[in-house]
Amino acid sequence: MNPVADRRAYYIVYAALPDGRVEAAADLGLETDERGRHRYSALRYRSQWLRHPDAFSLNPVQAPLHGDSIEWRTDEIPAVIDEMMPGRWERIVLGRMWQRADQAADPDDLHNILGAVRAGFRVGAVEIVPDGSSPPNLDAPLELVDLAGLAADADAISREQEAELRTLKRLQARSSVGGTRPKIIVHDAEGAYIAKFTSANDSFNYPRVEHACLELARRAGIEVPASRVVTAGGLDALLVSRFDVTPRGGRCHLISANALLKDMETQAELRPARYDDLVDLIRRYSEHPVDDLHQLYGLMLFNEAINNIDDHLRNFSFRTDEKGFRLSPAYDLVPADVLGAYPTLTMGYKPGRPRPASADSEKAARVFQLRPKEARRITERLQAAFFELPEVMEKAELNDADRGLIDRVFWRPDRR
Repeated sequence: MNPVADRRAYYIVYAALPDGRVEAAADLGLETDERGRHRYSALRYRSQWLRHPDAFSLNPVQAPLHGDSIEWRTDEIPAVIDEMMPGRWERIVLGRMWQRADQAADPDDLHNILGAVRAGFRVGAVEIVPDGSSPPNLDAPLELVDLAGLAADADAISREQEAELRTLKRLQARSSVGGTRPKIIVHDAEGAYIAKFTSANDSFNYPRVEHACLELARRAGIEVPASRVVTAGGLDALLVSRFDVTPRGGRCHLISANALLKDMETQAELRPARYDDLVDLIRRYSEHPVDDLHQLYGLMLFNEAINNIDDHLRNFSFRTDEKGFRLSPAYDLVPADVLGAYPTLTMGYKPGRPRPASADSEKAARVFQLRPKEARRITERLQAAFFELPEVMEKAELNDADRGLIDRVFWRPDRR
């Protein structure tokens, strides 16, 4: 981390390709106020990237692929930079690391964040590093055999216990996943994973409940990444297979719906946001809009069925690979432990989402351009999956308290 005295700095945007090569894609100039908040930035794609046969845009809405400079003059963080911002968990680790190193660094200062040394690429195919730095590595240095120590370290930090500087550096190096929960990137000979840990304030066993939700979604016909629960050092962790890593060890570019839907001029986030907005994105950009609209419709009903109210725009992504621009597999499918709260995304102009197999869900299907028969097929698969919920809970080895939570907040086909 190199503090910038005049609050201006230059960065290089690197892109990882599906075959594993890493290329310099663009140059980024950033000017902030004295506190490190955004004031002005300009991005220009490099000429060799524009000529590259596998070139992709960092954001087809906010930063289309062309040779002109793209400028943002706003107090908001532009979408291209915002995708690099750490989530709550990484900010905690960063803050603790800087404090331990006796560095008076603000984890909200853009220069501090972009200048923080990482061991490799975050999730996705893009990384931003200070000008003059070495290109970032693509491979994750942390292996699955290290999971017990990593889980213990994450647990200690979530409990606000003291941690050594080397421990904090190790976690920070591979915590660039986003979100609020303790998580880290690991790999083994079989693949690459996001390891999601328990937290001191959890009201239920997140790894096992989320695993059950992912399996339930799979049975309902929703595309989700493979997952499994492992116990390391007496602590449960959920391993979610990364869908941004290609079979050749390269990357697929990921763009959140939040980044695509920011205001073009102010870069403010879209509020309020609706599933209708995601439908519009799919219709405009997806290479296979019919399949993606089916996926999104099923996912909307599933989120309602499991009482997932954390369905914000950062929890929906689009993936770019050799086949084009597609809605990514679903992720972060976890129930809220209270009933009655409104979801983050609504449908239409009502404050909530339609319940499965309701008149409202049949009406919403028309917005997704689904024929009645298609909508019924999706609902029937959802119903069939929820009839298998006891088996799913058994395989996930949920305890009685977590089974009680699910019984209390989940939709059941026989409770319509």
